[in-house]
Amino acid sequence: MKFLVDLPLGGLAKWLRFCGFAAENRRLGGELPPPAPETFILTRQGTLKRLNRPDLLFIAASDPEAQLREVLTALPISPRQLQPLSRCSRCNDRLAPIPREQVQGRVPEHVFHYHEQFFECPRCRRVFWPGSHLPVILRTLQESLKE
Repeated sequence: MKFLVDLPLGGLAKWLRFCGFAAENRRLGGELPPPAPETFILTRQGTLKRLNRPDLLFIAASDPEAQLREVLTALPISPRQLQPLSRCSRCNDRLAPIPREQVQGRVPEHVFHYHEQFFECPRCRRVFWPGSHLPVILRTLQESLKE
C-alpha cells in the first residue's frame, strides 16, 4: 500500500513511513494523478471532495497521531502489513542494514557503544538504530490499530 500525502500533512506522512508504508509528501493542487492500484491520496482540502474518487481520503484530525488512527481505521490495513521503522522518515526510501563498524564516528559515541544494529538510508545516508523512541512508536502503532 502506498500513500500520496498532501504537504500540510507532513507529520502523518512521517507516521506512515514509521509504519513501513511508502508515503510521498507533496503539495496537491486541483489536478491529481490518475488512480493507481493500492495507492491512496490523503488530504484535508475540502475543495478536492468534488472529485469523488475512491482513492481519496479526507483527514479531519489536526494531530498526526490522530490522523494516523483515521487512516488505519478507514482503510483495510492489518498488523501484518506493517513493517515498522523500515523506511527513512525523511526520504521515504527503504532502510538497509549497515555494519556497526561503518557507523563509528557517524553516530554519538554512547549510541555506538550501546547498540549493535544500525540501518542507513541509501538516499540521504542518515543512520538509524532501534533507540529509546522505538517502544513509543510501536505502542502508538498498536494503539492505533486497536481503534
